[in-house]
Amino acid sequence: MTDDKMSAVRASKRVSIAWGGRPAREDTDTVVLTINDYSLDLRVFTEGPDTGGIDWAIVAFVHSVPTQGGKPVLRWDHIIDSRGGTDTGDEGAFEVLPNGDVLETGSMFNPARGKDESYEEIWRRFPVTPPAQYCVLERIDGAWGDDAVKDKRAFLGRFGPRALGVAQDGSTFRAYRDELKGGAGWSRVYEFDVGTVVPPVPVEQDAGWAVGDTVSVV
Repeated sequence: MTDDKMSAVRASKRVSIAWGGRPAREDTDTVVLTINDYSLDLRVFTEGPDTGGIDWAIVAFVHSVPTQGGKPVLRWDHIIDSRGGTDTGDEGAFEVLPNGDVLETGSMFNPARGKDESYEEIWRRFPVTPPAQYCVLERIDGAWGDDAVKDKRAFLGRFGPRALGVAQDGSTFRAYRDELKGGAGWSRVYEFDVGTVVPPVPVEQDAGWAVGDTVSVV
């Protein structure tokens, strides 16, 4: 599908995070695709003993909630959460900075300290020239996508030259990130136990797709 409405469809990278008022840092390569009401989020460690591993893999339903001090607030109700937080959601308040980056503030669980802490995250939106193709797909064959089977879910998302696949297969979390490298075609940046559970996002999408359609992905 194509659309010029970029407000509800965006791709962002995290620039930094600061916990509890401590200095900001960035030890991950984090990309988030927000596509209408869904958010696909893959964070990969780039420093420390877990370098190259998943820091956090999330699929969430995202929606607005009442503002805080005049700032817009979003809530993410987690569908897949590699940290095990699917029974709760999280919220963040947003403020656009003078350079165009976005400051997100809130409180959430800090796994490094084992407790909830305030945080500040800086996000930078990737520039995308409209119109740009985008889609979000949920796997529905067999147990996959069945609400009665909470530990078998898989989602694919694409916006422009970036694609994410995130799945929960029992206690295993599977994910990948692909990027379109100009004339070189699609390149796999990260891959975690993908197997056949998380197929690649279709490169050429049918312009006739509509919300709620069932499509075949090989």
